[in-house]
Amino acid sequence: MTDNERYYTAKIYLDKLANGMNPLTGEDLPEDTVLNNVYLCRAFSLAASVLDETIKNGCRVQPYDKNKMIPFHIDEEQRSKIRVSEEPVTVTAITNRVEKVLDKDVRPLAPVKVTQWLEMQGFLESKLNDATGERSRVATEEGEKLGIESRDEMLRGQLRSRTFYNINAQAFIIANLDKIADETSSSLVFADDSTQLSLDTTPVVEESKPEPKKTKKSK
Repeated sequence: MTDNERYYTAKIYLDKLANGMNPLTGEDLPEDTVLNNVYLCRAFSLAASVLDETIKNGCRVQPYDKNKMIPFHIDEEQRSKIRVSEEPVTVTAITNRVEKVLDKDVRPLAPVKVTQWLEMQGFLESKLNDATGERSRVATEEGEKLGIESRDEMLRGQLRSRTFYNINAQAFIIANLDKIADETSSSLVFADDSTQLSLDTTPVVEESKPEPKKTKKSK
């Protein structure tokens, strides 16, 4: 097998992994497998694009410019390709499905952006887990009517809250992807759903404290 054939085979494998498929059988990977994680899928897609350029340019790798990523955008044709399921899934599974239909130069939508927006709309609320000291977003009464369910599960020996979205809630999120991206763009959010940082540009002015009065020494 030549180098080009090896690169091409590796690219095929990475393309399939990026699309949530078993590269050897072509079957869909289970949604809860680490290989279906949105960040890993993004890495597989990036590696596949580098290999594609390598093949096209005689094994000369062109550097990837991350600054060329454009803000989240989705058209109706792409939206119609997003899969929904009768089985309730996590928000990460939903954003994984969304990313699979996006153009490669479009910045994907983070799961925490979705949960942040749902909380802004009153479908989720933040609650403190007394056992772990962590905050998590759980379904409100309105969220439950929409099709969101929060349940406590044992994860790594600790009782944690996990939230699942039925087919109606999945469709609602998909229909509002543009609003979610626009209305959460003013906050920095991280992979950990319990952490978020608001972009408040108001300068902090420290109050000046009066200097203590000097006491006169008695002669």
